[in-house]
Amino acid sequence: MNKNITKLLILVIILLIISFVAFYITKKRSAEIAANKPRVQIFELNETNVNKYELIFEIEPIIVEKINDIWKIISPLNASDYKVDQLEAFANVKNFNTLNIDMIITNLSESESFGLENPINEFTVWEGNKEYKIFVGNKTADEERYYVKYNDEYFSVESIYIEALKKTVDMLRDKEIFDSSVSLDSVKTVEIIAGDYTNVIRKISRTNWIVENIGGETDLEKAFNDFSTLSLIKASAFVYDVPQRIERLFRIPDAVVSLYMQDNTKITYQLAYDIDNKIYAKPESGIIYEVDYSVYDAAMRGKEYYIKIEE
Repeated sequence: MNKNITKLLILVIILLIISFVAFYITKKRSAEIAANKPRVQIFELNETNVNKYELIFEIEPIIVEKINDIWKIISPLNASDYKVDQLEAFANVKNFNTLNIDMIITNLSESESFGLENPINEFTVWEGNKEYKIFVGNKTADEERYYVKYNDEYFSVESIYIEALKKTVDMLRDKEIFDSSVSLDSVKTVEIIAGDYTNVIRKISRTNWIVENIGGETDLEKAFNDFSTLSLIKASAFVYDVPQRIERLFRIPDAVVSLYMQDNTKITYQLAYDIDNKIYAKPESGIIYEVDYSVYDAAMRGKEYYIKIEE
């Protein structure tokens, strides 16, 4: 009996030794594979720890910083009060993390043509106190890549990755035109007054929408699409120093859209089409925004558009 126990113990020890050796060899091989793996990124960030970035590609640097878990524009100062689109701000962190290397340049005999002696484009990101800075120079001869310098290394990087970093203040601003965001579930009725007619799209349930005076003959998909488009309106661009021409458009707007909410409140905005083929929206705040043409299209339809066509 004791001999059997001894043999069993010896067998267990041998198996443990084999397992340890196998683990050590596997770990060593994994490390060797990782070390020999081609480098694909200029640097790799822990995105959740990124708290700031600076973009220098225009006259004034754009600095965006996360303060109390909220992304804010720090520079330029005249933009510091703008509300920032949090998803858009964080998306640029991801853009830093996808600076994929097209080629590592070791032959610097033609480095003068890189445009990196006095680069005008500079992008910096901070992960806590750790700083990552790239300088961007000229485009390569094929116009499809940029020369980039990071620390003392030189790379070529596809243009798409560099252009993605160039977020302007308007790109980073929150596109919400109302004081607070609107969800589709919070809207029960959309009323559109355009010229001498009125369309009213009502939500009967989460899966059913009707147009007033059409009822069961309403094309559900068309009613839902316009209900959504008019409820979830966002700015496509911002209007600075609004010219009088645009102000005058809203004396008699092309359409007035009212959103009747589940909590019995109402949100109203006006729409106007300008000669520059742009659509402008003016909510109750009085601030004028540029919006997508699809909003205007949805507001200006005749009632017959929503009638279901039997196949």
